[in-house]
Amino acid sequence: MSPAMLSQFTIPDLLINWPWKRVSNDGLCDIDEEANAWVQSFDLFEPEKFDKFKACNFNLLASFIGPTETLGHLRIACDLMNFYFAFDEYTDLATREEALKIARDVMETFRNTDSPADTKITEMSRQFFKRTINTVGEDPEGIERFIADFDAYTSSIIQEADDRSEGHIRTVKEYLILRRDTCGAKPSFSFFGLGLNIPNEVFNHPLVKSMTEGASDLIAIINDMHSYGLEYSRGLDGHNVVTAIMHEFDLDLQGALYWLSGYATSTTTKFLSDWENLPSWGPEVDKAICEYFDRVARCVRGYDQWSYETKRYYGQNGSQVQKTRKIVLRPRDEAYLTREQLQISVA
Repeated sequence: MSPAMLSQFTIPDLLINWPWKRVSNDGLCDIDEEANAWVQSFDLFEPEKFDKFKACNFNLLASFIGPTETLGHLRIACDLMNFYFAFDEYTDLATREEALKIARDVMETFRNTDSPADTKITEMSRQFFKRTINTVGEDPEGIERFIADFDAYTSSIIQEADDRSEGHIRTVKEYLILRRDTCGAKPSFSFFGLGLNIPNEVFNHPLVKSMTEGASDLIAIINDMHSYGLEYSRGLDGHNVVTAIMHEFDLDLQGALYWLSGYATSTTTKFLSDWENLPSWGPEVDKAICEYFDRVARCVRGYDQWSYETKRYYGQNGSQVQKTRKIVLRPRDEAYLTREQLQISVA
């Protein structure tokens, strides 16, 4: 059944068994305007499109999921979220060659934060990462881990662009393998782990890998569920787990959402079981890994909660959607970015 034939559908609560509740950094009011002004300074979007971008309130997302030590930590979390979604908008519209160039240039700025970049989106990445290094202090292994995870993220975005241009719909298993990188969860986790100085050997433990994968899956399916209507309106719903489920299992939209609910429940159970069975690496590392996975878990909750409180997915109706779970699909709409604006920005 075509999604357009459904006038209304019910979204499940994918985190009904998730123990972590909504937590927000109260310092957001002190830096919100500053963080928005920084994004606007790059002139990435036309004025009316920037207003729509700002209304998404990515800074609110940062306050839900970022470290709470200082306002400086909150600020770099805001920068990361704003950069993620700007990067996503650009690569969604870019050709494969354009996306490759953007990704390559961004990775170069992470390696060399002292030299101003040639384009707007890469200069944004340079300034963000330079501020990050100055804020988190010494953590060479953590910084290398973030760069590696972000590199995997940019590479996966290229594959997503290929899938979209070819109209390729993956199986659910294949899709989730790619989506663990395209959703940006792993670099977010490694970013929020900066400063904890957790050794690489800990991250290579099978249970730690399993927990990271499970949390990434939850963020991926949470984002796909909430963004499905927006992506459908833009004709970008081919790269979405809901579409993959409908295509592989011959389900309608409502059936795919129910399938997703079962997957979320089993993933949550596995994450909590893995945490209970983590070994000890000594008091100092154990404390750091506990803090790390608490941040990871808050990320999962934060992405879901933000989806109701931002205007990006449900406009003014987010709180009502959270209560009733009822959704209607939007009519076709346009992206924040135009092809002309993209070409000017990356020139």
